[in-house]
Amino acid sequence: MKSQIRLLLVDDHTVLRSGLRLLLDSNQDMTVVGEAESGEEAIEKVKECNPDIVLLDISMPGMGGIHALEKIKQISEAKVLLLTMHADEEYLKEGLQAGASGYVLKQAADSELIGAIREVYNGQIYLDTGMAQSLLKTIYHPISNKKQINSTLTDREREVLKLIALGYTNKEIGEILVVSVKTVESHKTKIMEKIKCKKRSEMVRYAIENGYICC
Repeated sequence: MKSQIRLLLVDDHTVLRSGLRLLLDSNQDMTVVGEAESGEEAIEKVKECNPDIVLLDISMPGMGGIHALEKIKQISEAKVLLLTMHADEEYLKEGLQAGASGYVLKQAADSELIGAIREVYNGQIYLDTGMAQSLLKTIYHPISNKKQINSTLTDREREVLKLIALGYTNKEIGEILVVSVKTVESHKTKIMEKIKCKKRSEMVRYAIENGYICC
């Protein structure tokens, strides 16, 4: 039998946590192993419950969500999916830079959340659909800090890297750039070799830290 995805819920609103637990536990491949109402408690629960994924609110009393995210990544291999009311690109980029594997708005906390959890569990980066679309406009904007450009990447490889950082699948990237999935995979392999990354999440962090999706 396939193991269930172990989830830790972190939010200071008890009613929201209860609703999420009911939603998540209704899926056979998921189980909620713990809850926390603050960043400080979340760190202790991560040690205690050993979750696969932490659903983490950004705005909480005491230690903020981003700070808690950084602490969690220091002590655990758990992936962190930010669940927030903030449709803010700065929060999104700050979260990804800190190591988040995804960003979902609370108003989408139903089927979209379930899909996001499964994608993150399988090693993908998930971005809220609406926010990914709004960030897409930065794809063809020039990067202001020329020192940040990796001159070994071709223009097409930079386009692919930016789209990967925005959470698009190989198939979606192929459709946007009008190339085959095999071509996208080839570009992806070359990019990973050139920037010395082994995981998609590392590519996303590289893209953000080096200005590839800055507004």
